[in-house]
Amino acid sequence: MKTQDHELDTLIRKALSAEERAVFDRLGEPSLPELMTESFRGRRRWLNVYVSVVTFAFFGLAVVSAVKIFQTDEVVEILRWGLGFGLGLAVSLALKVWFWLDMQRHSLSREIKRIELAVAHLASEMNSHQGPPS
Repeated sequence: MKTQDHELDTLIRKALSAEERAVFDRLGEPSLPELMTESFRGRRRWLNVYVSVVTFAFFGLAVVSAVKIFQTDEVVEILRWGLGFGLGLAVSLALKVWFWLDMQRHSLSREIKRIELAVAHLASEMNSHQGPPS
């Protein structure tokens, strides 16, 4: 089936009952700020807070090192501050990528829960139509 994502979503919504559509709309796609704050509400919130603090610290190291590079005239000092700049930038970027992957994990988990809800609803409908076992 070659359809765009929004067309596929429209087809799925048409297949749902009104009650299911209301539940799925309530569980809708969160915005970027909501995804970011959701990362600080889960079981791993302390790890996310720690990673955020470390990310800001290494970014601060990169900024200070960049300023110091332009304030010194000695080659050895420039190389040392350049190493600090490279380290600060690399670590802050790596931790930022980790944070974005964690947000992606939350988003994927939400979608899996939506599928579980749909399967549970389908199973309850199938059980109600079959009647009690004889």
